[in-house]
Amino acid sequence: MISQSIAKRYAKGLFNVGEKNGKYKEYQSEIEGILGIFDKEERLRRAIILPLVEVEKRKEVLSDVLRALAVSSPLASMFTMLLEKNRLGYLSLIRDVYNDLVDEKEGRVKGTLWTAFPIDDAAKARIEKELGAKLDKQVILTVQEDKSLIGGVKVAIKGTIIDGSVKRQLHTLQENILKE
Repeated sequence: MISQSIAKRYAKGLFNVGEKNGKYKEYQSEIEGILGIFDKEERLRRAIILPLVEVEKRKEVLSDVLRALAVSSPLASMFTMLLEKNRLGYLSLIRDVYNDLVDEKEGRVKGTLWTAFPIDDAAKARIEKELGAKLDKQVILTVQEDKSLIGGVKVAIKGTIIDGSVKRQLHTLQENILKE
């Protein structure tokens, strides 16, 4: 919970700067690029994130990486601040919150669609369109198969779950029978 609030603070700060100067999408790309490099170069990530190396040495390495990638000044400042406060471990959370802020700004919402069986793109698009009309946003769903659903679908968007699965219907039926 605390980590989420820390991530929100940094992501909102950077997003506000990006919104003012019109570069919020560029910052999103830069964050993805830097995290991509950290994922590929495990030794580099550890050298910068782990507090075993003194802060000044880590700052130098981070500064060199940011300069080599031509990272914008606000993002470089945020990374330096995160390093100084030993919060670079929150980068993935910050990226996720930042992505949510960009989606919100652009009228998008992401969610998960669980199906008992593989679903074709046309059916997925229909579901996205219907949900988009209800939410007044563009809906982007990630599909996951869940054989335990038996049939039907279940959708989760921003903490709201719409369960139209056969499993849920059977559970509801069972509850109703037991009440009688």
